[in-house]
Amino acid sequence: MAQQNWKGLFEWSIQQQEGSTDPATRRHITPEDRKWFMEAMQAQTTDIPKRLRDIKGALDDRDDSDAQVGEKLKLLDDLVEIVEQIDYAKDLTHIGGLPTLLGLLGSSHAPVRASAAEVVATCVQNHPPVQQMFLEGGTLPRLLQLLQDPDPTCRRKALLALSCLTRHNDAAMDAFRAEGAIDLLLSAARDSDDPRQQRKALQLLREVLRHRPGDVRDAVRAGAVPAIGDAIAGDDAGVREAALALLALMVQHPGVVQALRTTQDDALRKRLKANEQRLQNLDIEDLDAERDQLALTEHIMQKLDEAGGAAPDQAPAAENAVPDSGGQAANAQNEAAAAEEPVRLLGAP
Repeated sequence: MAQQNWKGLFEWSIQQQEGSTDPATRRHITPEDRKWFMEAMQAQTTDIPKRLRDIKGALDDRDDSDAQVGEKLKLLDDLVEIVEQIDYAKDLTHIGGLPTLLGLLGSSHAPVRASAAEVVATCVQNHPPVQQMFLEGGTLPRLLQLLQDPDPTCRRKALLALSCLTRHNDAAMDAFRAEGAIDLLLSAARDSDDPRQQRKALQLLREVLRHRPGDVRDAVRAGAVPAIGDAIAGDDAGVREAALALLALMVQHPGVVQALRTTQDDALRKRLKANEQRLQNLDIEDLDAERDQLALTEHIMQKLDEAGGAAPDQAPAAENAVPDSGGQAANAQNEAAAAEEPVRLLGAP
């Protein structure tokens, strides 16, 4: 059976079909043929539930030595592929896979921590029941710890998992907010030289503010405007676009607009104008890659020149922006009253 392959099996089966060969030369299927066929089929078929249990059992091994790292990473790679199927993500939870993943998030080896976070992200992505299971199972505190990990890959994977855990999930987003999401994300965007981490942090902060627009005031007080200005002046196009999309959402808040228009320091305006001029001077081919940035910049400049702001859902976004999630209606009345008050900026914008 080892020498047989799928091509040979296919050709053999075609030859045995009715009318495909001369009846005089057609060979009768012997018990040995039937046995070979069944073994070939079974060899190419994986029992996924059994594989899940086997992977979990191997990952439960408390041996965290260097010798085991490679094997654990291979198992985690296999696990990511399996749990991309929603049903298997739920099955992993049912067989006790969550405690296993939580333990791996605390591994002494950074690659293992990062890979475990990727498995978490894959499990909960667009899967509300599993999001709830992971939230109730204590995943959020572990991810918040990983967000401050010394390893940059771990921090990026933590941001990915947090984004997947909170997306379209009010309970998870509220829990994240209660743990200081705004300060944590601003720190992640501000205190790293890694453009991928900066971009992911700014994108997730935008989702936090979309979830509850009144939090814009808290973000401004926490120093979001200087952080956004630094990102707009940076060299990475993805970071600039994420910062502009975030600011485009924030300037829908009248208090933010008023604060930006009355502040003595116009560093943010200068950076916006410099970015606008840079984009306008690009060749057509280069501009196509950054056209969303130009639209966002022009929108923000227009809002800053106006007397007030509009409703939060009128802010433009990049083409790949995630649609608004729920959680806004319940807070609308309180936030509407607060929106008219100017926001005091923390430091220079």
